[in-house]
Amino acid sequence: MHRSLQRLLLWVGTVLAAAATAHADTAADAYRTMGISPGDVLSGTVLSGRVLPDAEKLVVSVTTYFTGAREEGRAVNVRLDVFRRREGALASIHTRDFGAEHEGHVGRGDLQLVDLDGDGINEIIVSFDSHGDPLIDQRLTEILQYRGNGFEVAWAGPVEYDATKAARRVPVERRDHYKREIDWPATLGSRGQTLVFKKTMLAVAGERLAQPKSVAESFPLREAD
Repeated sequence: MHRSLQRLLLWVGTVLAAAATAHADTAADAYRTMGISPGDVLSGTVLSGRVLPDAEKLVVSVTTYFTGAREEGRAVNVRLDVFRRREGALASIHTRDFGAEHEGHVGRGDLQLVDLDGDGINEIIVSFDSHGDPLIDQRLTEILQYRGNGFEVAWAGPVEYDATKAARRVPVERRDHYKREIDWPATLGSRGQTLVFKKTMLAVAGERLAQPKSVAESFPLREAD
């Protein structure tokens, strides 16, 4: 079996095992710690995994929830939280409020924990919808790595993007429609140094392609040792 395929299968098994450990009571504990009523939660992913250099598995959650705000665009928020367990309770050690960072207009958050570089520490991959411009449909992804003093963004960008309707606001050369999917075998095969995408173009400069065109993209994630 090819080594990259072996690593991919190992990653799938790790993700499934992590999901199995995130029971409903853990999710309820996370919402309680965040001060969010479970009834306000639209969707939530709560996983357990090693995301810091120490051996302890932490609880990581991405929550999409009603805020109670009446202002349009701020009624729904997406949050990332990392918790340690202390004496049977959860204690927050890291939080990202994507609604605050993007001035609202976010939704449909999702979470993955993946060890991209084989060092035994999972990267945190967060995805969410951004509706800041009603004429542009886009889903954003951030990959967070622990680097010394905290979590840093190793890569951020759209994985779904459609600006073909924004004729008056977006330059012609950016009026594209595309989707990105991580090429897991290629990314894992680089031991986390390179993030590789399969990018499928559906429209270019506002013109829909007769047939979707797929290209490979690569971005640096970590400098070589």
